[in-house]
Amino acid sequence: MWILLSILTAVTFALSNTYAKALSGKAHTYVLTWAMMTLSLPWTLLILWGQGIPEIGDAFLRAALISVVVNVIAVTLQVKALSLSPLSLTVPFLAFTPLFMLFTGWLVLGETPDAKGLTGILLITSGAYAINLDKIKGGVLQPIKAIAAEKGSLLMLLVALIWSISAVYDKVATIESSPAFYASFFSAAYGLIYLPLLATGLRKRPIEKNVVPRLFLLGIIFAVMIMCQMTAIQMALASYVVAIKRAGMLVSVILGYFIFRERDLRVRLVGAALMTLGVVVLAL
Repeated sequence: MWILLSILTAVTFALSNTYAKALSGKAHTYVLTWAMMTLSLPWTLLILWGQGIPEIGDAFLRAALISVVVNVIAVTLQVKALSLSPLSLTVPFLAFTPLFMLFTGWLVLGETPDAKGLTGILLITSGAYAINLDKIKGGVLQPIKAIAAEKGSLLMLLVALIWSISAVYDKVATIESSPAFYASFFSAAYGLIYLPLLATGLRKRPIEKNVVPRLFLLGIIFAVMIMCQMTAIQMALASYVVAIKRAGMLVSVILGYFIFRERDLRVRLVGAALMTLGVVVLAL
C-alpha cells in the first residue's frame, strides 16, 4: 500500500510543480505559494473530520512549527525557481536533498558515507552534469557553468538543502499526530504566517477572477500529494517514500516537454534518470 501511495505522491508532485509553473504568469510568486500551501486546508480538514482528532505527542508542536517556518522560505524559492526556468532544469535538482542529508549527517553526527552512499553521490552529480550535456560543445566544463548560469537550478539546489533539514521534523510531527492532523495544522499555520507576503503579492500583481478557481485546483493537487506522502511515511521509512517521490522528476521533464515545449528531452531525461537512480541507491 505504501508503494502505491508513494507513486501517487510522485505523480501529484510533478503535477503540482507543472501547474504552479503554468500559473506563474497569472499570479505573483507569493500568491501562488500561499495558494498551494494553504488552499489544501479544506480537503485535509475533511479527511481529519472523518478520521477524528488523534492523540498529540509532546514533540509535535516544536517539530511542526520548525517545519512551517523553514518551508516558508523553501516553498517560496521553489515556486520562484519554477517561474524562472524550465521544469527540466529545476525539479530534478531536488534530488540533491538526500545527498545534502549525507553531508549534514557527517557534519553533525560524524557519519561517513559508505560505498553505497558514494555511489549515490556519484549518480546524482553525474545526472546534474548530464542534464546540461547539450552544452558540452562549448567545452567539458560548460554543463557545470550552465547550472551556475540558470537561476532556477541554483534556487532549487538551495531548496534541496533546506528540505534536507526540514525532512526530519515532518517525520516527527506526523508520528506525533496523524497525516491529516499534521497536514491541516501545517496548512493553517503556513497560511497565517504567510499573510503579509500574500498581501504584498496581491498589491504587486492583482489576480483576475478567473484565476481564483485555478488556485483552488492547485491547492487540491497539493492536498492529495501531502496526504499520500504523510500516510506513506507512517507506513514505511521516510527515505523510501522520498526516493519514490523523486521519480516525479522524470514525469516533470516529460510534462515540461509536452506542455511548455522545453527542448532536449532525451538529454534531460537521462540526467533526471541518473539523479533518480542516485536517490534510490541512497534510500535503499
